[in-house]
Amino acid sequence: MRPRAWLLAFLYFGATATGARAQANAAGHANDVVMQAMRDELARSVEQLRLDTLPKPYFIAYRVAESQFNSVAARLGSLFGRGDNSRTRFLSVEVHVGDYAFDNTNYFGAGFVPSSFVGFGFMPLDDDYQEIRRQLWIATDRAYKQALEALAQKRAALETRMRPEEVADFSREAVHTDTDETPAPAFNRSDAEALVRLLSATFRAVPEIYNSNVALSSGWSLTRYLNSEGTSFTRAAPRVTLNVLANTQAVDGMPLADSYDVAVTSQAGLPSRDSLLAAARGLTARLTQLRQVPLADSYEGPVLFEESAAVELFNAIVAPKLIATRRPVANPQFDRMMASATNDWLDLLGTPVLPRFLSIVDDPTLRSIDGIPVDAYRVDDDGVPARATTVVEHGMLKTLLTTRVPVTGIAHSTGHRRGTGAMPSHVVVTADSAMTAPELRRKLLALAASQGLEYAIVVRRLANPRATAQLDPFAMMAVMMSSGSDAPRVQTLAAFKVFADGREEPVRGADITGLSAASFKTIVAASQTRTVYTTSLMSRTTPFAGGGGAGLVTYAMPSLLFANVSLRRPRGGNPRLPLVSPPSLDAR
Repeated sequence: MRPRAWLLAFLYFGATATGARAQANAAGHANDVVMQAMRDELARSVEQLRLDTLPKPYFIAYRVAESQFNSVAARLGSLFGRGDNSRTRFLSVEVHVGDYAFDNTNYFGAGFVPSSFVGFGFMPLDDDYQEIRRQLWIATDRAYKQALEALAQKRAALETRMRPEEVADFSREAVHTDTDETPAPAFNRSDAEALVRLLSATFRAVPEIYNSNVALSSGWSLTRYLNSEGTSFTRAAPRVTLNVLANTQAVDGMPLADSYDVAVTSQAGLPSRDSLLAAARGLTARLTQLRQVPLADSYEGPVLFEESAAVELFNAIVAPKLIATRRPVANPQFDRMMASATNDWLDLLGTPVLPRFLSIVDDPTLRSIDGIPVDAYRVDDDGVPARATTVVEHGMLKTLLTTRVPVTGIAHSTGHRRGTGAMPSHVVVTADSAMTAPELRRKLLALAASQGLEYAIVVRRLANPRATAQLDPFAMMAVMMSSGSDAPRVQTLAAFKVFADGREEPVRGADITGLSAASFKTIVAASQTRTVYTTSLMSRTTPFAGGGGAGLVTYAMPSLLFANVSLRRPRGGNPRLPLVSPPSLDAR
């Protein structure tokens, strides 16, 4: 199950002119017009780029990201939209001036953010060597001038105070070349249109569902990368995504939304039509039933987060803490903002952040998790080889996920740059002494009884604000404002009171309050079984402190039992229900 999240990212990289040409040729790109233009313009920039007596760049990197997609969408059995061979080619350029110890990056001031000093823009889709060279020349010139200005501002900002961190601005990494090209997926438009019509038609007979959409996208992305140190790579990856979304309102007006998502590498890899129809019908049934479910009462006690709810909770609260972000040099007026954007887990390296029975490994190279195929990459967007990184071992924080921007205690990249900064890819959480489902349920009820509670709470699904935003745009704004904070806003969608006799009663719409990353140390048990689930991670610190922005992350996560969690009824009013009933689709 995979919510869609799309991000156009800018990257930083590098090749001495001669070294870049040799490495790229070795990788098999001698006849690639775009790569040839990149090599030739990089050689010229390394040799000639300089303004008067000011310093030359010590590092230049080019990245050209190309994508081509076909898409279809339907509502209530009717085709609603289509895109035919939508194609883009986008350039980003990075220029570093100074040296590895101190350069123009990691500075926040007038007109600059620390994560990207780049020239960028769209490139011609035709393989026009001369025009591609011209675009590279313009972008490199702009990026170099911006780098000089940023370096001057950064030096001025440090004249009256110390650097916030005495670590290098850019790490030295081994030169590496890689070619990882998977052919573009074949697209059968008639099959795609038939599928989205079929799935969307399941909502025709359900007037309680106010809005729905089924969309299928089939595409292919190609990234070419070259830098002045000698590193280069090309990476081509196919992707086919299917998104089924529906929303409605509860009888009290509360917006309700849910989605079912799949991401695979080809249309042939999609689940069977019967299973997709079952998933769409299940989504409809859940939302229809939730309309009548009573709001949750306030509750303080043990809570068991099962399956996708455990993943989404971890994704919202702990996952942003896995990313190493450093505090950039800033003008005085921005200093306080920069302090709040820094990841406080940097100060916790070598200390416990989770119970001793939990460990976390992120491994971008995995091609399957617990038998389920997942996306993978061999080198990150800096051209650094990807590898498994143990972030938490038996509860102890060992390291964080980094790019070539060093942080205190972590001098080199872990190979996790995706987009503008570090980003998890495949987060595998393992539990020692894990419990079976019946054992976990007994533990939950025993904790509730020890606290004198009549019932305990099991949460099986959290609200998806990206889906709710179709009915309530302020829902997305609220989650974006709270993303990356110590206690982001999290709301239950499917939760249940569990009584000692095994009886369950559904409740709706509880706000989970006061739960922070530190709260995860109070987890008392985890399940033996794990849920493999892909969702979108968004970190609030990204624009200012070098986080990874938004991206898809796949988790292998056990269910998690917390000793004490606070649930509250949501505050504020709800939108009014529709004034008249929906039109009958059968009245024609």
